[in-house]
Amino acid sequence: MRLHRIIVFASTVCATVFVTPLTRAQNAEDILQRTRAMYVSLRSYADTGVVLNQYGSSSEDRHTFTMYFNRNPRRFVLDFRKQGGDQYVIWGDPDAFHTWWKTTGQQSDYPNPNNVSAISLSGQNTGATATKIPTLLYGKSALAAALLNIADPVLDGTEELGGRRCYRLMGRVSDVYSATGKEVNVHKISVWIDAESLLIRKVLEEWKALPGQRSRTTTTFVPQANPSLEDSRLKFVPPEQK
Repeated sequence: MRLHRIIVFASTVCATVFVTPLTRAQNAEDILQRTRAMYVSLRSYADTGVVLNQYGSSSEDRHTFTMYFNRNPRRFVLDFRKQGGDQYVIWGDPDAFHTWWKTTGQQSDYPNPNNVSAISLSGQNTGATATKIPTLLYGKSALAAALLNIADPVLDGTEELGGRRCYRLMGRVSDVYSATGKEVNVHKISVWIDAESLLIRKVLEEWKALPGQRSRTTTTFVPQANPSLEDSRLKFVPPEQK
């Protein structure tokens, strides 16, 4: 499976401008395109973040992660810490990508050129963080910027997050079977994109649920574009099994 009525009045010499849904959709596509291009251009990147899963009438799980990326030479580390103590790490070097899961103690290696599976197959073990920002950083690969492959995107205004003005985009996403084109896992998505830096700061995904129930995941990011990173942050050595 491949993971793939607002009216604004402005007057200038009695002129009136209407912002239509079509205009909002065009603006959304432009923002998405510029955001994809920005991530592909980054020399380095870092973030910390939280994944909040809310389900049932009141249940929720909170997980955390950190990510460090350097384009040349290639270095990548995504360290996902699950509520309850489990840990899953993806890291990359010039020769391969690797994964390690604390629960099993197992390391898996993905040598070049068939290395993208380390990221594309790690969604479940990383609260889907592996299939978000990494697919933008490696947007020229088979990962194809999966996070921003949004159907029917609409610019739903702006909102301040952490003192930063952000575009709020809404749309629909799904997974598609490449052999049949059948869509599965269809759900709504909202993405908050920093209006100045074009860095993604928040992603909200919502699935249909029974009345009185919730099924949503909120992922928040504290991102840095082109930071200077110490070598120690760009490497991971799995602990020895006891």
